[in-house]
Amino acid sequence: MRDIDRISGVLQSVRYFKNWQQDEIRELASLCTWVRFEPDTVMIHAQDPASALFLIVNGHVELSYTDEDGKVGVIDLLGDGQLVGECALAPQACYAVSVKTLDATTAIRIDGAAFSTFLSAHFDRALTMMSVVAERLCQMLRQTEELKCRSAAQRLGIYLLADAVPVGDAHETPLTIEKSALARKIGMTSETFSRALKKLSEHGVSQHSNGCIIRISDTEMLAEWCGLSNNENREEQSDGFKTAV
Repeated sequence: MRDIDRISGVLQSVRYFKNWQQDEIRELASLCTWVRFEPDTVMIHAQDPASALFLIVNGHVELSYTDEDGKVGVIDLLGDGQLVGECALAPQACYAVSVKTLDATTAIRIDGAAFSTFLSAHFDRALTMMSVVAERLCQMLRQTEELKCRSAAQRLGIYLLADAVPVGDAHETPLTIEKSALARKIGMTSETFSRALKKLSEHGVSQHSNGCIIRISDTEMLAEWCGLSNNENREEQSDGFKTAV
């Protein structure tokens, strides 16, 4: 199978491009290449000229910034099916954040200049990409709200509830990334994460399979403690937070 066929197949399966026409998908695929990165590899350096976007096919990446004092702050963690490097769609832009792989990562590299030219000729698809950028902004605003309004344990509880699936008479959430990375993702240190998990044990949360599976004995009780059940739109809030994290 040719690369363009493989890339087309991946593109049409992700939410950003799934409603595109087949000829549009193949035209976009012609602007793309496969790239593979080892763990702990910087894919994008903040302030470098933004030359390409990357669609994460398999793996996890960390978005971060460094302040004037050299302190690194984590903005987000992203995984399969997510786009990074949207700055490349703006003319002569620089990357706003750095992006580093957490594990072995396969991605599709989309040439920024060529993609911008493509979008200028496909107005409907340009609107799609504008919505992607707007959605990312909304996600960041929701994350900021959660950081300001809830305790560390509540934020962790909401994260666990968002991915929980019923197993027997309880719910379970698999942890697909290292706990230290998850802690950074939801805005806390590893030590704070451990304390938050211990606090959640008072509310029916326990660890299994060497900590890789988190079991929730009563999701309604945990949701109420996290401050979700007092809102009539609790399910919508949970879905929104799941999108954000």
